[in-house]
Amino acid sequence: MPEPDDRDLDALLLIRHFEQTLLRLFAEGRISGTTHTCLGQEYVPVALAPLLRDDDFVFSNHRGHGHYLALTGDAEGLLAEVMGRAGAVCGGVGGSQHVYTGRFLSTGVQGESLPVAVGAALHRQGTGAVALAFTGDGTWGEGAVYEALNMAGLWELPLVVVVENNGIAQSTPTARALSGTIRARAEAFGAAYHHSAVTDAAGLRAELAPLLALVRGGGGPLVVELDTVRLGPHSKGDDTRPAGEVEAMARRDWYGRYAAEFPERFRAADERWAKEVRRLADEVAARPPADGRAVPQAGLPAPVARPRIAVPERPERVVEHLNRALHAVLEADPSVHVLGEDIADPYPGAFAVTRGLSERFGTERVRSTPISEGAIAGAGAGLALSGSKAVVEIMFGDFVTLAVDQLVNFAAKSVTMYGRRVPLPLVVRCPVGGRRGYGPTHSQSPQKLLAGVPDLALYELTPCHDAGELLFHALESGTPSVLFEDKILYTTRRWTGGTVDDVFRYRITAEPDGGPGIAVVEPAGGGEPDAVLIVPGGLAHRAVEAARELLLEDELWVRVLVPARLWPVPGEELAALCGGAPAVVVAEDGTPGASWGTEVAHGLHTRLWRSLRGPVDVLCAADGVIPAAPGLEEDVFVSAGDIRRAVAERMAADRQEARI
Repeated sequence: MPEPDDRDLDALLLIRHFEQTLLRLFAEGRISGTTHTCLGQEYVPVALAPLLRDDDFVFSNHRGHGHYLALTGDAEGLLAEVMGRAGAVCGGVGGSQHVYTGRFLSTGVQGESLPVAVGAALHRQGTGAVALAFTGDGTWGEGAVYEALNMAGLWELPLVVVVENNGIAQSTPTARALSGTIRARAEAFGAAYHHSAVTDAAGLRAELAPLLALVRGGGGPLVVELDTVRLGPHSKGDDTRPAGEVEAMARRDWYGRYAAEFPERFRAADERWAKEVRRLADEVAARPPADGRAVPQAGLPAPVARPRIAVPERPERVVEHLNRALHAVLEADPSVHVLGEDIADPYPGAFAVTRGLSERFGTERVRSTPISEGAIAGAGAGLALSGSKAVVEIMFGDFVTLAVDQLVNFAAKSVTMYGRRVPLPLVVRCPVGGRRGYGPTHSQSPQKLLAGVPDLALYELTPCHDAGELLFHALESGTPSVLFEDKILYTTRRWTGGTVDDVFRYRITAEPDGGPGIAVVEPAGGGEPDAVLIVPGGLAHRAVEAARELLLEDELWVRVLVPARLWPVPGEELAALCGGAPAVVVAEDGTPGASWGTEVAHGLHTRLWRSLRGPVDVLCAADGVIPAAPGLEEDVFVSAGDIRRAVAERMAADRQEARI
């Protein structure tokens, strides 16, 4: 084995003693939670670190301490993070598995970072920079890996995937968990492949340098599979392998071989680093607890000049308005990308929302993607993380369930789980709702599945809110967002100029953060309402139809509230607009239970308990699947008649109670 230079030997020994110290501290009860050491694999990141540039981005996994240390040398910040002490690189929030600083990010979900790395590579395409993602062999059981490789191969992205194949997952040998070979899987997607069993850093670096140069030059993605060993347990003390097996692996380990071949030099360096890491551990342990705050590294996206969007003389259909809004956003901000299935011209997307975008702005910014909802959302997050902005279309909102990991475990959590606010300007558009005969899996309203996720904003298109202003706000907020768009609403004409029809007028409240306010729809002339209806945008027309019938037939004056922001629920604003109304009804097309409507009702009960005459009623779709047959489908959804009856019954119940 060649003698290592000082830089490599120092990096190797720092990582080795750092990992051994973590296991010791766990055994002593001085660290909580979990950690995954890279004992035996230290040479991999040490070999790669000098090959990486400042504009590259490195994605790591749960076993990422060595990757971080080789890239940054920041043992103090990482140790404080794992120990939950002051000076922690992520304020103690991320812990062992979730670290983000500069050009390094690690996550704890297997395979999750691969689609994000695709977005980071897309952002860097043509610049000579790369996105590099570390994975283990076990990660290749995750579908996200193949969605990501497919995209990277199709688009010839500068993506490098380094597979540290140590032959075992948590406790299951790779041979029992992975059919075929990693090579065949990589080559199936057009990725270059390289295999190595070299275990000295300099030798491995010499192998990889020309391969990374090819990727930087536009050669497309590269998968590097490295035969390595895991000398420690999966996490703390869960190693079920026979002792003899681990001892055999240790004989291949660089540590023992260097000690035998270069004894005096190795011993001096080894003792020095053992002493230094021990000193650092004692010093960090004596610090006060971490306060959850890391040093900020990036602010919110800079606002762009918003173009004035001309208002057509004749009210346009909602889908036309949304299309014009997307044109305006792309024109105003060159950093915005649009990704989705079948969105490029001449096909304008399943609902014609993206018509003309790729023709005008090019297919590098407006890309039709494979059918890979998870990877599309992840790639959008990777673009956003890298300094671009992304609008992602999910063809049918039902399929957002396939992107939940990327939205919930990566995009939303990344905003705050690294101890500081990380802006992620991402909007995921979801056409939702039924009444078009698409059947059980293409007609749902899945808003409630994402409501309540911290740092994931939910919006819904309405007949009167400006879609351009909404998109600009969502992207500039830096908070990942989902925009729900009712499919029937697409076909209706917008309300403009404060007028709904010959009876009803509307106004939109102002929000402190500049976001979309609440549309207040009521009969012209004003007055105190007999009842208040609260609905998302998809039910606005049905709610107004019910309010008209209640006014003309039942002589009840009804105010309709239509918030464009669903989550966080604008509870204070809704409560103020409900005032002392005798009856409040919330209607939605989602199924009953744990829904947006119940959350609105809960907020109103909390704020208005002393003034409400009765409970806030929640009207939902039927509790079942959505049939394809028109007659059966109509019975499932909330109708204008249902809303009218609910209000009338609530008013009658209130009157009855008043008599008692």
